[in-house]
Amino acid sequence: MSHVKFEFIERNSSIKISGEEFVIFSLNKLLEILKKVQNDFNRKSIKIIGNFNSKLLLNNFLKSKNFEKVDRLLSLFLEVSKIIQESKIIFTSEIKGIVKGPAMEIALACNFIKASNDTTVYLHQDDLGIMPFFGTAQRLTRLIGYSETLRAFLIDKKLNYEKCLMLDLVNHNTDSFLKIKNNKIFWDQEFTNTFIFYNSKIHSQYKNQITQYNALLSTIYESCICNYEVGPKIERRWLKWLINKEYLDQNNKVR
Repeated sequence: MSHVKFEFIERNSSIKISGEEFVIFSLNKLLEILKKVQNDFNRKSIKIIGNFNSKLLLNNFLKSKNFEKVDRLLSLFLEVSKIIQESKIIFTSEIKGIVKGPAMEIALACNFIKASNDTTVYLHQDDLGIMPFFGTAQRLTRLIGYSETLRAFLIDKKLNYEKCLMLDLVNHNTDSFLKIKNNKIFWDQEFTNTFIFYNSKIHSQYKNQITQYNALLSTIYESCICNYEVGPKIERRWLKWLINKEYLDQNNKVR
């Protein structure tokens, strides 16, 4: 596997993703490209294309106890997300095949998502039991609703092309950020019952052994009752908790 690289292609105004493994250098390059295109006032739109089947490398950070680099990585993700969200440029991701990991989260962060019919969006990171942290949980609660988001993350763990179409997540004509802005979540009895149901389900199914699902449930709940802008910080807090727990678990196994 190779490290992820980002390349800006001027002729078709696109950012191409290649490689599979995300490291700090990868995000530094993406951030550099995004800051540069922001200064081009004549640029109206950008496509994000290439390989969206990716993974985040955290093992080396855990082994070396380098939590400073983990924090830097998360800060870079937040900065990338903020630029895409607040930019006057319209970003469109063009996805196909397997879509997962940090590249999946970048795709879902765009104004528009164009998908081919072989697309499957995976909403988890298997290798370390790590949850998404690029604002995806917060974003999906507004785009497809909290009930569908809970089911997608905790039960199905993926969205195939037909499901994405049904939920109006891909190949739509409405800017995702407008949909997010106009979507209001009401804390009513249905809301309460839905979270009670999924909380009971994951505890009965996993016997409280997979902390990732507890963190995801809490993240989605907090994302629903907080302002949208707070979402990425909520995900970041829970991810850091999971990373720290994974590090402690690895140390205990060694002992």
